[in-house]
Amino acid sequence: MVSAFQDKICIHTLSLKPGVTIWYAKIPEITLCVFSKKTYHNVKPLRNETFKKNDFIKPFFSEEEINTINSFKALKKQIEWICGRYLIKQMVQHLFLFNVSFDQITLSYLEQGAPFLTLNPDIPVSLSHSNDFTTAACTENKGQTIGIDIEKIAKKPDAYFMKTAFTQNEILNLEDETAVQIFKNWTIKEAYLKYIKKGFNESLHKVEVLNNKIWHNKKRINVDVYSTFIDDEYVLSLVSD
Repeated sequence: MVSAFQDKICIHTLSLKPGVTIWYAKIPEITLCVFSKKTYHNVKPLRNETFKKNDFIKPFFSEEEINTINSFKALKKQIEWICGRYLIKQMVQHLFLFNVSFDQITLSYLEQGAPFLTLNPDIPVSLSHSNDFTTAACTENKGQTIGIDIEKIAKKPDAYFMKTAFTQNEILNLEDETAVQIFKNWTIKEAYLKYIKKGFNESLHKVEVLNNKIWHNKKRINVDVYSTFIDDEYVLSLVSD
């Protein structure tokens, strides 16, 4: 399913699990629709900008969010943050907060970095981005916990990355696998770290992904795991109750 919220952006919808909605969109397309000037489509070589509310076509962001945007040291990071927030604001307004303006839909963070809707913490949300794509997820089940991750599939990682990201059991399990499977397992692990609301505050070696199953501290975790591929270049994974 594709929804056009602006003339130049397509927001794609995934339903990997009943009750959980995932949206994803291309960051370059979002930049064409949020900025009042069209100079933010090639951001990698550029240093940070100082943004003001009138740099956006409508009041998407609160004053505090503008300050956060301006605190980043690289324009690439600023653009990723802006586009991720744009997508989650569109999603939450479209599904739940119909009469709330975008600048009133804000995110806060738990002590270890997990995001939640500031005024509606009972609506579970998760976000991720990689290269040209940003993605957001939420669920209508307010007692549910979710985590998502998206990654661009690159060449097969080197030994240093493998030893950093995976346990010896995982490495042995992935020994004969392609880069596609390795990146799939990596997204599942990252999605689980978001699911437990710890992110990289938890040791990567305390979590194992083996054959689409998750172990944490040597104990099998009873969660649902779903993965899908986007444009044959990206893999997206969802972990939920």
